[in-house]
Amino acid sequence: MMLKNLNPHVAIIYSTLLWGTWWYPLRLLNQYAENNAIPLTLCYALGGIILLVASFKNLNILSRKNICLTLLAGVFGGTAMGFYNEGMFRGNVGRVLIFFYLTVVWSTIIEIYFLNKRLTIYRGFSIGVGFCGLFIITGIDQGSFLPSSLADLFGILSGVAWSLCATFLRINKELDINFATSMCILFGGLFVLCATTLPSGQTMTGFNFEILSQTYILILIFSFIWVLPAYWLVCMGQDQIDPGIASILMMFEVVIGIVSAYFLANELITVRELIGGIFVLSAPLIELRSPKN
Repeated sequence: MMLKNLNPHVAIIYSTLLWGTWWYPLRLLNQYAENNAIPLTLCYALGGIILLVASFKNLNILSRKNICLTLLAGVFGGTAMGFYNEGMFRGNVGRVLIFFYLTVVWSTIIEIYFLNKRLTIYRGFSIGVGFCGLFIITGIDQGSFLPSSLADLFGILSGVAWSLCATFLRINKELDINFATSMCILFGGLFVLCATTLPSGQTMTGFNFEILSQTYILILIFSFIWVLPAYWLVCMGQDQIDPGIASILMMFEVVIGIVSAYFLANELITVRELIGGIFVLSAPLIELRSPKN
């Protein structure tokens, strides 16, 4: 599992296959769990604990700064995927993915204001194009520029949180991939429990042996085929690849998500969402042209 010599570009591309189809086992698990949050929490707990145990031998050589940065990345990484899950439960897969991929806009803003990167013409144009895509989808021509649903809001918030996670991963010069991934997964499980307080969310009441017997195979499949490798691959890739290139490679996730949602759930995106999505996905291409200082 922990393929240290795996090409980081390949890792990112493979992770897009998992993230792009993530919605399907997620919804299937929720259906068999009768909207109960415990089975999904167990998915995160299994993968996270296994990786945490695997990282124990390296913890004693990590500095306090390293551990703090990893914990911060874990908090935001878990939050990001928690909002991602909530968006997938409630909304159109393609639409939520497009909103999530405003990450390049948030990452650029974070780099400018907190990492002392210069606001170049390219970076400014990238931010502008990303927001144009957002406003096209939300309907600024009809007087609306705010998210119209919880699913839209959660898609945007997941992108903001992931941008913060990716920033902490990149500035951590001695990142331990196993430890970082385990933190993202475990905090993701904690978010699942916290999200039961959200409107129309999952519940923790009514969990019983019957639900467990209906979901234990799905729990194992989702944990070890999606949750654990998807998080590990993207954390490894984000740590080693230029953020602009990583954003471009990860765009395959949007295509995979839209196509899989069409064939498996008969979900389509509108012309407005397609046009807005083109703007949003153009932002990383523009950002890649920006001087890296």
